[in-house]
Order: sequence, then structure tokens, then C-alpha cells
Amino acid sequence: MAKDKRLSSILKFFEKVEKSGLSAKKYFATHATPMSIVQYFRLKKRFHEHGDVGLIDQRHAGNARKVTAEQVKLMRGVFAYNRHLSSQALQDELRSQWKIELGPRRIDQLRQQFNLTRVVPEPEQKKETVQFAGIEIFSALAHYVGILKHWSTTIQHRLQQVKHTRRYVEDSGGDDYNYARHRDGTFSPRYNRIAHVRRMKFASIDEKIKDKDFSRLSLYQLEAANLNRRNLAVLLLPLVTNNGAVRSLDKPLSNALEYACGYNYKNATIDKYLRELKYLQVSADLIHCHARFWSRFWKKYDAADHQLACYYIDGNVKPLWSSKRCRKGKVSMLGRVMNCLEQVVLHDGLGRPIYFQTFSGYADLQKHALQAMEQLDELCGEEHHRRTRKSRCTRALIFDSAANAVQTLRAFIKSPYHYITILDTNQIHPRKFKHLSPSRRYSYGDATLIDCEIELIDSKEPKYIYESRAVQVQWDNGKSCCLVTSAPETLLTASEVVKAYFDRWPYCEKQFAMMNAAVCFFQIVGYGKKLLDDDNMLERMKELQTELRQLRDELKEPLAQISDKEQQLQKLFAEERRFKENSKIKDGKRIQSQRNKAALAICQRQIGKIQRDVKAIEEPFRKKFNLLRQQSKEFARIQGKKEVYHVDVELDQLLTSFRLTLANLLAFLAKEILDEAAIEMNTLIQSILYLPGRIEHDPGRRKVYIKKNDKDSKFMIKLAKGLAKLNSLNIRHPSGAIYEFELE
Repeated sequence: MAKDKRLSSILKFFEKVEKSGLSAKKYFATHATPMSIVQYFRLKKRFHEHGDVGLIDQRHAGNARKVTAEQVKLMRGVFAYNRHLSSQALQDELRSQWKIELGPRRIDQLRQQFNLTRVVPEPEQKKETVQFAGIEIFSALAHYVGILKHWSTTIQHRLQQVKHTRRYVEDSGGDDYNYARHRDGTFSPRYNRIAHVRRMKFASIDEKIKDKDFSRLSLYQLEAANLNRRNLAVLLLPLVTNNGAVRSLDKPLSNALEYACGYNYKNATIDKYLRELKYLQVSADLIHCHARFWSRFWKKYDAADHQLACYYIDGNVKPLWSSKRCRKGKVSMLGRVMNCLEQVVLHDGLGRPIYFQTFSGYADLQKHALQAMEQLDELCGEEHHRRTRKSRCTRALIFDSAANAVQTLRAFIKSPYHYITILDTNQIHPRKFKHLSPSRRYSYGDATLIDCEIELIDSKEPKYIYESRAVQVQWDNGKSCCLVTSAPETLLTASEVVKAYFDRWPYCEKQFAMMNAAVCFFQIVGYGKKLLDDDNMLERMKELQTELRQLRDELKEPLAQISDKEQQLQKLFAEERRFKENSKIKDGKRIQSQRNKAALAICQRQIGKIQRDVKAIEEPFRKKFNLLRQQSKEFARIQGKKEVYHVDVELDQLLTSFRLTLANLLAFLAKEILDEAAIEMNTLIQSILYLPGRIEHDPGRRKVYIKKNDKDSKFMIKLAKGLAKLNSLNIRHPSGAIYEFELE
């Protein structure tokens, strides 16, 4: 009776679920049920296979044993002999050798019952021969300085910020593009033909994130260790691709990532990772992280107490090849004005890039120089005790003549910073100098210096006279120049002012050249474009329209006379064309009848007479007519330029942050590990990266044997000493093992 009652209750429950119209998963989620969903599917399967008999509870007759007593004894022996095997491996062993079917869970229970739990063998030492063993040095340095941890923390913090915004949609509905996918979930060619996808493919990031479901980002499923590994792969991207492009990750050289990162990433994985970081708009946070980390890191290796800490600022212009009209600037490397991105980079006193910003088109250093210094101070936590000119230690910003407008120099009066810059030849005149001191020799070169003061006129405010300290430099080879600075002589002598400025070449200009060659600083990464009104061009059009209107009003009478003459000319031009059509050209000569020849000559004389009359009308107003033609031509030229594309710099800033970190790592390697070796970044990379070797890895130690390059014996001696320094740092691999390097 009890059996029948239990059977009928199960059948009624089956019927209730089917009649609800809901899937089993949704029904169990929204209703109170007498069984779990796993038990439901198990009983339903038995019902379909065996009918009512499959639902009868047979536990009263004893458990349905799958193994006999003899098999239990056999398994005890198998477990004792194979204590090192996993439960899955034992399952395969019992199935293949003894025809016994048991699940891994039952095997674990029997192991505990027999007191024969698994004994995990000690891992064997892994030995591998690698083609690019030198890359392990760069990987070890990245782990040692600790930048990977700061990056992961920054990204995770940004993820939590986005999670608490309205843009984060959890448990969203189904995919609108399911019909454009293959069965395995990948997108089919139909996806790219969807109107919305085609319209938004190259849209600005601001437009794309409006409909972005951030809950579906795979970044939310990544742990800190996985983030560190991917960030390390992006950091080493210029080393393993030669061009810094993610698309080159599938080439043979990038297989070195398997040893440097612990995983051999493909193009698709890193590309997706960078795209998701782009949607997070985390580039600004990474720039701030970069500035805070490296400004504090280098202080540990700079024990000197500087009276004046110098910073070098300059821009790096990268050409942007696009058929669209984007914001433009002068690209020096190509010698032309074209679509571009410009990066303003701030180097410290030894040429290490600390802070940067990327702009679409031309970046005006006059506007951004002081702003960059203030932001750097704020990031370094110094805004609460802002430095002043009266303090013993202050900062100076050094820039070239392209940004030394008097208006910019005047802005330094109210700031806590000093400046050092050079004047153009057109800004130098003997009448501008006063309070000339006696000449003295330059302490760091062959030149004579004269410390004095100079008066400069602000072009935007001609009545304002700006007075500044100046240092005239007379080189022994006959050349001369003039430097201006706001730093008093108590802070910097004349020789120190000149040296600080001309150190700009090795510590700024040369750094840009080395970074372009070594870390692919010149490359522009994928971008989107946003169409905006070109305010400058619209204002120029309004000005031209006003000027043209005034000119036409002033030339109203002569223009009316010329208009009548032009109407007569049009008729004569038509007659001339008809006479020419009635003739033929043979051997370069016109062949025609006498009557046609006479008529053509008369027509051309009339045309010439009217054209002379037009010139006679214009002669009293010649300058105004020339100006009218110029302005009309210019107005026609700028038609169609009312709008301009603003290029997204989000992804470019992302990768630039990683590239500048790599440049700092290379500087640390050359300065601290290789005892300030005088070597360029690209040469340093090639001297180390391509060295083959072998790796021995066990739980406590990761031994990297690097094969020596006999052709470069001098550098190998430095490298051997550098590897000994690395070993003394006790750098830990992500697995917990300690790095040990040896040159063999």
C-alpha cells in the first residue's frame, strides 16, 4: 500500500511539472518541491527505461551491490599497490583490467574504509631546453619590482567600481545575435552583416559602452594570479613580437611566453583581454598607477639630496593613417602635417619616463606643461605640502623653444615650479639684456657664460614686459645661444643651468629614440573615431563669410559692370567654340575656310577687347579684387571640413602604460643589475633575449642556465656579474620557487 502511495505521488509530481509549461530548472527555482532536481531527472530516466518498476524503492531488500566480496578483496590489493594513482586513474584501471565499474566517489569511500588513501608522489624535476632562455631575466625583474601586483589591484578596483554602476547588468537576457553564431558559440559571417554591428564597428568607445553588458566580461572570472600572468604577457609583448602588435603573437618568436609567463598565450586571448580593459576605461587608472609606482620606486636608488629636481617634458607625435579627416599635427619623422596622435611624456632627471598623456591631434605643451607637473605631484601624494620657491628643494621643468611663449613663462610665476628653456634666434637681441655679469668659463664644456637679465614682450599683451634671468652661452666654435630660467643663482649657477638644459638630449630626446626602437613606442594601437564639429573651421568660415560680404558691398558697382561683361563673354565663347568645331587640326595647324577664319578672328578680337575692359574696371580696386579672389578660393577650399573625427586614445594609452613600464625595467636592468652599463635599450634586449639555454624547475628552485655568446665576451662578463646580483635578490617565481640564473 505504501509502495502504491509513493509511486502515485511521484507520477503526480511528474504530471504537475509537465503541465506548468515551465522548464524543470525554472520550476524547481520558483516552487517548493518534494525532491531535488538531480533526483527528479534520475527518477524520470528510470521511469522512461523501466516504467513503474523503475520507481519502486528497493532499499528494503538491501543495497544493490555492484561488486562481490571477492572483488572487494581484489580492489584492496589494487589500492595498496597503486596508492600513487588518482581516483580517476584507478577507475580506468578497474574497468580495463578487471571489468569492475565504480565511480570516483565510491573509490574514495573504499580507500578510506581500507585506510589506503592516496599518497601523492613528490614531483619530479622538470628539465626543458628553451630557445629564448634570456626572456626569463625580464620576467624575473617584473616579479621583483612588484608592478604586476599594483596593476592587478588597479584593475580589480576598477571592476568593482563598474559593478556598482547602472551599466553593470547581471543575469541579462538572451543574446540578440544567437542566430549569427555557430553551434560551438563562435560568430558566423552573418554577424558582421548585422546593421547594428556594421554601424558600431568603428564607433567611439563612448558610444559602444552605452549598450555594453559588463556582467559578461570574462575579467570578472579572473583571479589575481591569472591577471598577473596576462599583464606580464602584455608587458613582454614588444620583446616577443618585434613590432609590439598583438596580431604577431601567433608567430614562432612568441612561443617564449610559455616560459616567461607560464602560459603560451595566443593572439585571440590577449586581444580579447585588451578589448575588455578598453571597455572598462581603466587606462587613466593605469597611468596614475604607473606614475605613483615608478616615482616612488626610483627614489630608493637616488640617494642624492637635490636642491632642484629637474623634469624633462616633450611630445612624441605618431602618424595616424586614416582616410577620415582626423585632428592633425606636424609629424617630424615624416616631415608633414597629417592625422596623428601626440603623447606628452614627463621624464625625471635621469631620463626615466614617469607620467604621460595621449591626445588626438596636436597637443599644446604651453597648456599642458604645468598641468602635467601638478597632476604628477598630486599622484605622488605631495599636494598637501605643496613645494614653494622658498623651500630648499623644489622642481624645475625643462622644455624646448617650441613651448616657451612669454604667456607660458608668466604662468610659472604663480606656480611652485621653476623652468629652464632656450630662446629662438628671433627672440635674442642685445638691447633686451641688462645687468650683465662678468663672463666666466663653462664648468662642463668649452664655452663662456654671461649671467644677466632679459626683458621679453608678451605678443598677446604687448604692453606687458616680462623680466627673467638669462644665461648667454658663447661656444668656442663660434656658435651662441641664450637660456632663460626662473631659478635664482642660489639654486643653480650659470653652468648648472646650461648643463641641466643640454642634458635634455640624453635624458629626453635620446630616450624617445631608444623607446621607439625597443618598446615600439611609435606604434598606434586600434582605435575608434567620434565625429565632432570642428569649432576652429566653423569660426574660420564665419570670418570668411563676413569678409566676403564686406568686400562685395564695397565692390558692388564694379562687380555689376563686370557681371554684364561676363554675360557678353559667355555668348562670344559659344561662338568661338562653334567656329573651332568647323575647323580641323592637322600637323599642329588649324585648317579652315577663309570665311570661318575671318569670323573666328573677329570673335577673338571682341573677346580680347571685353577682357581688357574688365581689367580696366578692376584696376582702381586691384588690391580688393585680389583679396576677394583669395578669400573666395579659401572659402571654397574649406567647404566640407565642418566636422572632424576625434580619435579614441583609450587602447593606445593602455598599451603605452605597459611599454613605458618595460622601458623603466630596461633602465633598472642597465643601471642597477649591469652596473650602469652604457648600452641602448634595443641592444640590451637583443644581447639577452635571444640567448638559448635550459630550465630545471622543482618546487623550491627554478634554475635557468643561459648559454654564453662567445662573440660578445665583454657583455657576457657584465651579464655574469648581473646574474649573480639577481640571484642575491631571491626573486620568487609565481609557483613559489626561487629564481637561480647561471651563465654557462
